[in-house]
Amino acid sequence: MIQMDLEQRQSLRFLRPFLVTDKEDEHFSAPFEGLDVNLTGLSFWVDEPDYFLPEQQISLRIKNSETNEVYCLESVEVVHQREEEGRFLCGCHIVQVTSSQLLSHHRTVMTDEKTALVSMAASKLSEFDFVEDGSTLSTDQADFQEASMALNLAVSQLTSSRNWGHVLLQDIQNTIDAAQGDQVGVESFKTIFRQFSDYYDHISDTTIALGMLAKLLAHTPDNPVDKQSWKTLISDFEARFLTEQQQVAYDFMHQGMSADEAFKQAEEYLRGL
Repeated sequence: MIQMDLEQRQSLRFLRPFLVTDKEDEHFSAPFEGLDVNLTGLSFWVDEPDYFLPEQQISLRIKNSETNEVYCLESVEVVHQREEEGRFLCGCHIVQVTSSQLLSHHRTVMTDEKTALVSMAASKLSEFDFVEDGSTLSTDQADFQEASMALNLAVSQLTSSRNWGHVLLQDIQNTIDAAQGDQVGVESFKTIFRQFSDYYDHISDTTIALGMLAKLLAHTPDNPVDKQSWKTLISDFEARFLTEQQQVAYDFMHQGMSADEAFKQAEEYLRGL
């Protein structure tokens, strides 16, 4: 058995009624019974262990039994198999997904507001990514205007944060210069590197989040029903991965402010709360 990687084991999974079959089986003539899902994977029951083998990549057709929604996953990797009472649980990780597949999978996982809040709390930023090939671009100019604002906000944030990084780097240099011979202040270095690591993680995550928001906006589907569901997906994403300052600044940009001005106003606004 291949152990699931740390991210998959930590990601919350939810029991859902769904069917799984080969991509070519459009009528679900011989489906497998699904067990649970999350935003990066799914598991289902098989009768024989050699149906699918660990590390094998397969293409699947999925049917949500609650909504009868059907979608295809082109690149799914079998991660592990576990025997239980004569059947075998086949756990899979979605390697590549298009925007339409992401939407369908999001619908399967996020069936109500409470579940969405619980699931999103443990979701990873990478779980909302998708391949551009096969993902249609929005035809609504407003979506690209929204995406442009998100990108402008990302650039503004990254630019304004450079001074923080330079200060931390200078602290590292000062600690090195102050070291006597080989007697380096280990604890001082640990503190500075921890601060720089926190800075790097914060800037990376928040900048990527704004970039991913722009990507999601640019690929908003045209179908009215899908468009509304996509807005829900984006709302879940914003609430989980955008900082409070980013969300307030983004709102200010919708009032006509530039990205730099919006960030400053958001900081002042939150400081005054």
